[in-house]
Amino acid sequence: MHYEEIPLREDGTATLRCYLLDPMVSSKTKKIRPAMLICPGGAYLSLSNKEGEPVAARWMGYGYQCFVVMYKHYVVADPTPDHPEPTIDPGAHYPEPTIDLMRAMAIVREHADDWAIDVDRVYCMGFSAGGHVVGTLAERFDDAELLKCAETTADAVKPTGIVLGYPMVGASDPTGSRHGNAPWLAAVAALMPPAIFGTDDPTVEQEVEIDLALHARSDMPRTFVWLSAEDEALPPTDTLDFVKALWEKEVPCELHMYQTGPHGTSLCDWSSEGSPQDFQPYSAHWVGECLRWLDRDAKRD
Repeated sequence: MHYEEIPLREDGTATLRCYLLDPMVSSKTKKIRPAMLICPGGAYLSLSNKEGEPVAARWMGYGYQCFVVMYKHYVVADPTPDHPEPTIDPGAHYPEPTIDLMRAMAIVREHADDWAIDVDRVYCMGFSAGGHVVGTLAERFDDAELLKCAETTADAVKPTGIVLGYPMVGASDPTGSRHGNAPWLAAVAALMPPAIFGTDDPTVEQEVEIDLALHARSDMPRTFVWLSAEDEALPPTDTLDFVKALWEKEVPCELHMYQTGPHGTSLCDWSSEGSPQDFQPYSAHWVGECLRWLDRDAKRD
């Protein structure tokens, strides 16, 4: 295996972590592999480790060249006794993370020959806020302004397919607060508006602009979505609205909503669990279902 980090921004606020399998699988036999770019969640505030490297390791085991997109995010250092307030990056808001993902996609396709990647099978996977980043790319892969910022082209950045785990769809109620859920959500909710919009008081127009359910289009890449009906952080109905919009646009889509489990369970097993609640053996079936869905694109001799 080869590992390297590639900067996505000159100031170091975004990087691409590359986990690459040796293409030589036996004597004189080179294997061309699909690629998976992974965007961890973290409420646009931070990046969740359990939704990054453990996922990459799992997908490497299935034969994918894997990349974790460490996109620009709002909280760059947690509070300390000497500095009771978090250190923030005020420029880390929508659509900057999507621009980082565009740059990452362009790098992967540019190095496809060197890294033994099948350019027709380059996928993106996102969890929670990372799902919003991936969903935004799927809807705005040909956005001229974003492409100009990323210095790339629509052909380079459009994924073959996307995988969304308990995705953030919109931000009018970003932590499900209308349901009166866990107290910890209040602290997150207070920081999310500036993290997402760059302001404490976003307009209705700004909220509409980022709502994935309102911008589905017929030429989006095919989409796999999974979530839990018990998600306490993001309203499952938002995801269902998004999937309904995909269906209305005739975008090929597969949906799995599991009965139990909290938000943020990643692989749902011991390899990625950050707390006992993350261990959800039934929901862990999403991995196998997703692999079968991805394999529909595989070419067999």
